[in-house]
Amino acid sequence: MNGSLKNILPDDPAVIKTLKNLGILNAKGNEIFYNCVVFPIYDTDGTIVNLYGRNIDPAHGVSHLYLAGSRSGLVNRQAVPRSASIILTESIIDAVTLYDQGFTNVIPAYGVNGVTEDHLVLFNGAVTEVYLCFDSDQAGKDGAAQAAAQLQKKGITVYTVELPDKDITIYFNRHTPEEFEQLLKDANPASVEQSDSLNKRKQTLYQQEEHGFTVGYATRQYQVKGIQRGDTQLKATIKVSEDVSSSKPFELTTIDLYSSRSRHWFAKLCADLFAEPEALIKEDLAKLLQLVEQWRPEKQEQQHTEISTGDKELALSFLKSYDIFAALLTDFDTLGVTGEKINKLVGYLAATSRKLAEPLSVLIQSRSAAGKSTLQDAIISLIPDEEYIKYTRVTDQALFYKEEDSLVHKILAIEEAEGMGGAAYSIRTIQSAKKITVAATGKDANGRMKTEEYTVNGPVCVMITTTATEIDQETASRFIFLTIDESAAMTGAIHQRQREAETLAGLIREKKQHTVTRKHHAVQRMLKPLAVVNPYAEYLSYPSHSLRARRDHKKYLGLIRAVAFLHQYQREIQTVEVDGTLVEYIEVTLTDIETANRLANVVLGQSMDELVKPSRTLLSKIYEMVKEQAEQNNAPIDEIFFTRRMIREYTGWSDWQVRAHIKQLEEMEYIGVRTSSRGKEYSYILTYQGQGEEHQERCYLNLTSVEQIEALMNREDEALPRG
Repeated sequence: MNGSLKNILPDDPAVIKTLKNLGILNAKGNEIFYNCVVFPIYDTDGTIVNLYGRNIDPAHGVSHLYLAGSRSGLVNRQAVPRSASIILTESIIDAVTLYDQGFTNVIPAYGVNGVTEDHLVLFNGAVTEVYLCFDSDQAGKDGAAQAAAQLQKKGITVYTVELPDKDITIYFNRHTPEEFEQLLKDANPASVEQSDSLNKRKQTLYQQEEHGFTVGYATRQYQVKGIQRGDTQLKATIKVSEDVSSSKPFELTTIDLYSSRSRHWFAKLCADLFAEPEALIKEDLAKLLQLVEQWRPEKQEQQHTEISTGDKELALSFLKSYDIFAALLTDFDTLGVTGEKINKLVGYLAATSRKLAEPLSVLIQSRSAAGKSTLQDAIISLIPDEEYIKYTRVTDQALFYKEEDSLVHKILAIEEAEGMGGAAYSIRTIQSAKKITVAATGKDANGRMKTEEYTVNGPVCVMITTTATEIDQETASRFIFLTIDESAAMTGAIHQRQREAETLAGLIREKKQHTVTRKHHAVQRMLKPLAVVNPYAEYLSYPSHSLRARRDHKKYLGLIRAVAFLHQYQREIQTVEVDGTLVEYIEVTLTDIETANRLANVVLGQSMDELVKPSRTLLSKIYEMVKEQAEQNNAPIDEIFFTRRMIREYTGWSDWQVRAHIKQLEEMEYIGVRTSSRGKEYSYILTYQGQGEEHQERCYLNLTSVEQIEALMNREDEALPRG
């Protein structure tokens, strides 16, 4: 009241007299409750029986005022039917403050000596415990002691709350409801949360799930799935219900949590569903936003598949066999893969090298329908399911958001190089740097922009197939190229195998395939993560006339390591102490180097050729065709003109295949182009003279042979001083 009451009262002496008799006006006609916030006090019938005033300026006047006469009536008497636990405050203003903070089970006393008969009658038999929240001054402490004695006589358990501030109202100017809950727990450690406001906001559930999580606040549950992060978006599919696992009414939608409009619209839907204030739902969404930003897929625990005794025996027999590679080729033959001996061995070694610190990666290249996918699938079929990840297509940013260690020592297989798309950069980086990191912008719960980092670790073995004639050199230099045999003889052998598959022998071989894959899964699981040391490394050599040879040399050394690693069950496992840690390793043998040399001369030797293998094959076919025509016409080779149609008819290649590979021959000037006077009809002339055609199995590398290594070692021994 601000002193304006008498100015608005009717000019009626009877009204003034009544207000004076009630004590609302003093003898001079001024307000008793001047400068006070005034609250009515009701009896059980809802009749106002008293007034309470709280002075807003306690320094000038009495802090708490009541009408003259006995204290009667209660504030918030409806709290008792709702709760057997009551908070009793010293004043009405303190009770109102608590109620505003969500503590609705509150009833005020009439000051320090203000527990009345009305209180005791109301509490009798209905209230089991009372928390006394009186002022912290001496009068308040004395009043609390007196009130406790009165209540205890009625069999009510009493807890006294120690306030760090003078009273409740001052306390909440400085503290939160959560801190007041702690005061209640300090008074009674067994107490439960009593604030309705807090209970409505209390997190009651959090359950991590495979594709998201479910969180609950009071009776509201949010199931979040399909989380998609972008630089400026954070999308999620959210199901909302009192119980998301039941058939209760629900809302289900996909929203962008970074969009204010999207959150506002969704809050309205949820507010209607739960019959709660929209502001409360917006608080939920702010918490959800933080949880979604923090969410990461659960790390899959390493699967430790038990190996059966039978599979273990088969695996050990393979790992200890005199000629592992002969046994491996036999197994590939059982799987139905015809020919491609070198490619099978190198592909399997690359897949096995995933367990090493520097894995090999392979790119299988051929024309369409030549069998590159068949080879890739056969190799991967021998690797346990938990050890590889295969994709048809990888989007630009996809790898950056995988689980941090989900690619460590795994195979990443992509069906076609075109499927890499913009992800080629991240694939190259994780091959070289053994990890990739991206910094993405997002928003925090307050809408402020922030930077988040995502890291995915390697090492990883990458296996890709392609029909492309030209591969980006940055990508190509990180792979060992395996080219498929596209000869007519190989096609005939494949046809023979396909026909054989229809026979009884084919049926028997098909039934054996499961045993082969089980055996190799056991082999891969039994290979231990050992280091490989090459005591002959100083004697090795590799061509050094090109920059690409720097990476190819590492592939050569990696082939040697992979060969030795696969033979670990035939080698002595040695140890060396490094900074107090024992490191287990095996050593490379000369036999390993001999095997690696044989493989490297084929698969790495191709990288020294300026033409890809299919283009080189086409060049040889064109040379044969032109040479035959030159002999028939008794003319030099460089005077014979030919067209793409003539090439197609001679080779049996499709027009698309000829167009794809003849382009590289033009660019590398192995053939010349002549157009007709109309400029539309093309013909070609061969500028290549067949250099090296008689040596189809070319060796470009000139690697140090085992015999040369032994000779160098003997020479060193002879140079040692004799004792």
